[in-house]
Amino acid sequence: MKMRYIKYFVIGLLVLAGCEKFEPGVQTQSDGIAKRSLDQTEQVLKANLEQTARIVAGLVDEPLIMDELTLISEEGRSMYSLSFNDLIDNPKGIGDSFRNLRSRFLDECEKQGDTKGYGDLVNYLMKNDCYLYVPYPASFYPRGVKNFTVAAHPVDNDIENTGYVWEGGRIKEVRVNEEYADKNPVLLIMPKDEKEEGSMAFELPKDLTGAKAEPVYEVRIGKVRCADYCGGLFEGTLELRIARGFPTADVTTGEVKGAFTVLIPIDYPRDYAKAAINNWTVHAEGGWLNANIIWDSNWQPSKVQQCILVYEYDQVKEATVSATVGYKANDFSPTITVSAKTTYRGDFLGISEWDRNWFYATNTNPGPYDEVKDGWTVRKTSPVFKLTTPARTLYY
Repeated sequence: MKMRYIKYFVIGLLVLAGCEKFEPGVQTQSDGIAKRSLDQTEQVLKANLEQTARIVAGLVDEPLIMDELTLISEEGRSMYSLSFNDLIDNPKGIGDSFRNLRSRFLDECEKQGDTKGYGDLVNYLMKNDCYLYVPYPASFYPRGVKNFTVAAHPVDNDIENTGYVWEGGRIKEVRVNEEYADKNPVLLIMPKDEKEEGSMAFELPKDLTGAKAEPVYEVRIGKVRCADYCGGLFEGTLELRIARGFPTADVTTGEVKGAFTVLIPIDYPRDYAKAAINNWTVHAEGGWLNANIIWDSNWQPSKVQQCILVYEYDQVKEATVSATVGYKANDFSPTITVSAKTTYRGDFLGISEWDRNWFYATNTNPGPYDEVKDGWTVRKTSPVFKLTTPARTLYY
């Protein structure tokens, strides 16, 4: 592994020294940014992403490639990113739309010492699920501003890194961060996204047949709006997580406990966050993303109080939160309240306790200071996170 790292490092030095279209390197990173110490595997990742950024930077001024990249940079795009697996190994699928980028990228890899069919760098990018990512569409920038600045994820932080942009027939080094991306289109070379174990889990009604079945009270997460980047530019798409805290009752002992559902994941595009932060109404739906995911498949009357937890997933930070939930077996029983507790990793976006009677009384009947979206009262878990909660009652 050590020899392989040395090989990547030497290739990187050759690229830096031998590519005449690049201006001499300058110190572009700010002081004061906290950086993690990288282990050997992460150092290899950083070196490979950086080499890839320099190669791609040399290609993005070519008209045919610029045209292809509009698929991941235009307003209303269905793709925000392009994996190297799709680019290289799927020429008849998604990769077919990027045939010029594919051909030129492989050519440049070969010229710079990456062996033919596919070489170390190309195989590394594919094996490790690296991808190209455009955080903000072209419509965010003044008309006529098209040339991308290309930067690699720095790995040791998510705030800024050196980027490369064409200027006066040569490639110039610049400091790329959120402030830079406010004024200049950026194309980022990204490592594999961190993934969290867990999926959606719903409490399914026990009886959905027969005329005498109890009504089913379904509640959904309708639209969400997050006015926070939850990290630097290289954080990429926000990996929102929503969980529901609820009471459970043991039918034998009557013991009531609090629990949390398995997480509901929502990928929240970064351009939506920028629109929400700036209170834009035209771009990215003003930050309102249509999630339309079930939060509780049956909010039964016995669950008199539940809670909602929202955070943005991050492997680094871990915290524990708790909230009160309530259970009432029937109209003649006392309400029992217990604590629901869970541990999560990420940036906290709030936890709220929702009384069932209050929820249904206000869901379509806002107060004088409540915001309304699509006919539903807007809920908040924090000053930066809002959502709607469409509900319906089903009879079987």
